[in-house]
Parts: sequence; C-alpha cells; structure tokens
Amino acid sequence: MPGLPDLLSAIIHSQSCCLALFEGSLLSNPDVWRVANLLVFVAILVYILRNKIGIGKVFDQRGQSIVKDLEEARREKQEAQQRLDEVLDRLKKLDQEVAEIKAQAELEAQKEDERLRLAAEADADKIQQTARREIEGAMKAARAELRAFVSENAVTMAEGLIRREMRPEDSSRILSEYARELAGKADGGHG
Repeated sequence: MPGLPDLLSAIIHSQSCCLALFEGSLLSNPDVWRVANLLVFVAILVYILRNKIGIGKVFDQRGQSIVKDLEEARREKQEAQQRLDEVLDRLKKLDQEVAEIKAQAELEAQKEDERLRLAAEADADKIQQTARREIEGAMKAARAELRAFVSENAVTMAEGLIRREMRPEDSSRILSEYARELAGKADGGHG
C-alpha cells in the first residue's frame, strides 16, 4: 500500500500534468484545481481518520457513553423525584402530626386549667373552713372570757353590795347558822 507522501506527490504531479494538457480550457483555471485539491485532501483526511485512527469508533464510543450518561441521569432524576415525593408525604404527615399534637396540647391545657380551678376552689374552701374554725374558737374564747369577766364583776358587785347592806347582827346570825350546819354535819357524819 502506497504511503501518504507518495499519494500527495502523485496528486501534485497529476495536477501539473493536467495543467499542461488543458491550457486554455476551464481546467486551466487554478481555482478549479485548488477546489479539486481541497476535495482530494478532505477525502484523504476522512479516509485516514476513519480507517487509520478509528475516529468512527471514537464517535461511536462517545455516543454510547452519552446515551449511557443520559440513561443514568434519567434514572437519577426518577430516584430524586421519588425521594422528593417521599419527603412531601412525610411533610404532609408531619403537618397532620403537628395538628394532632396541638389539639392534644390544647386538651391537656383545658384539663390542667380545670384541675387548677378545682384545686383553687378546694383550697378556698379549706381556707374558709379554717377561718370559720378560728373565728368560732375566738368567739368561744371571747365568750368564756366575757363569762369570767361577768362572773368576777358579779361577785365583786355582790360582795360590795353585801358589805354595804349587811349589818353586824346579820353577820353574827349567818355565822351562827353556818356553825350549826357544820356541827350538824359533823354529828351526823359520826353517828
């Protein structure tokens, strides 16, 4: 198989031969030959890239890699969407749980308010009962003190009245009667 330098020299040699043959015709125009040379060069370049370097395989492999990457990206997107759906479901459930917790907390707060109200009423009743007992005790003590005071004053007043009204003969008579009573008790107790 001829090498690239041989091929290029053949092309250049064929161009000069052709120029000599076709002078004065369309083929004698150098621009036509430049285009022809460019086409030949591109054809050779495509041949070399495809067969010698294997650019077709590279493009095929790159295409397969791109397809594989696209499939993986699609799969990852589906997984991400699935995770997003799961998170959204959890958030919905979380909202429901928050509402349930809030309702439960409100119910417990109402129960606690009722319990505190009942405890306050019970404490108020106990305080009232204690106050009543203390008042009743104070009233009993005051009545007893008043009775003692009245009794003491009555005795004092009676004493004063007796001293004022009593004459010496009354005193002697009371003493003799008292002595007789004592003697009668003494005789009756012995005999």
